[in-house]
This record gives sequence, C-alpha cells and structure tokens, in this order.
Amino acid sequence: MQRHWMVTLQNLSSSGRSWDADVPKALLEDELYGSVNVLPGLAGDVHWQLSLQREGSAFRLNGSWEACLARSCSRCTAGFNWSVAGASERLYQFSSSSDKKSDTDEDEQSYDYIERPGEVNLLDVLREDIWLAWKADVICSDTCKGLCQGCGVNLNTSPCQCVPDDSNNPFAALRSLKLDG
Repeated sequence: MQRHWMVTLQNLSSSGRSWDADVPKALLEDELYGSVNVLPGLAGDVHWQLSLQREGSAFRLNGSWEACLARSCSRCTAGFNWSVAGASERLYQFSSSSDKKSDTDEDEQSYDYIERPGEVNLLDVLREDIWLAWKADVICSDTCKGLCQGCGVNLNTSPCQCVPDDSNNPFAALRSLKLDG
C-alpha cells in the first residue's frame, strides 16, 4: 500500500493535514490498493483537494475532486469523456461504548466509527465518492440530437436517410383532400 494515501488518525497533528494532488489513474484502477471496487473507465488522473482536521474527539475530512470517465451517451450512444466533480465529506470518531451515540440523539451528525489507531485509506474514500456521483444516464452535450428512430443513424454526425412513411397515420388521408376556396 502506498503510505501516502494511508492516514492514521491517532497520529494526526493538531494542525491537521492537507493534500492538493493528482491521484494517478493507474493507482485507482489497481485492485491491490484498497477494498472499494476499482473505477472502470477513468480517462485520466483525478485531481483531489483534501483536508483532515481534528475537532475535539472527532476528525473531519473535507475536500473536492474532479474526474473524467469514459462513457457512452444515452441519446446517441457515442463515446465521450464525462467530466464530473464532487465533494468528500466524512466525520470519523474512534469507536468505544462511550463514544457511540444512539439513534435518538438530537445531534444530527453522522460519524464513521473506526477502531484505534484509526487507519483510513484515502483511495477508498475517493473511489467511494466517485461511485456515489455516478449517473446512469449521461449525454455527450445539451445539443445532442440522438439517434434516428427509423434508421438508427447518429443525427449529430449524419443526416437521416429515412423516407417518411405515414401510411399508418389516420390523418394521412387528409393530404389528398381538395378544398375549394
């Protein structure tokens, strides 16, 4: 495990720690580094700005990230690089019977309880956040025209060659109607 991405909360200084780094694509796609599923289709490194601060008996992780993933457009099925950004927010606390709060507490903060010494794999945090930002349907652009429903051609790159056939249209007979005016 690359120690740069492993943090031991118990050893965190009072001033905290900050990162502003590009996390290598190869590292996020490597199954040997972490327990969260690897990210398929990364188009490049992931930029991550992150800070970890001690707040009393808790630890606050805050950050933002930007990634680019190879995807297929939901309208035209063309491949494109989907740019996505998100936030990383976690509250950690060491687990013990006195630290855990019941569900009826008025304090709405949700903690991730962790055993001492509190090792946190930051790669797992980043992978999880990117997975949570995943959208099933993404489009290549707001102006994407999609596929022709008749011939299936990508209307962004080629004109449709379909011959309109409205013989099943109940109003098609009105075209031949001659009105004297």
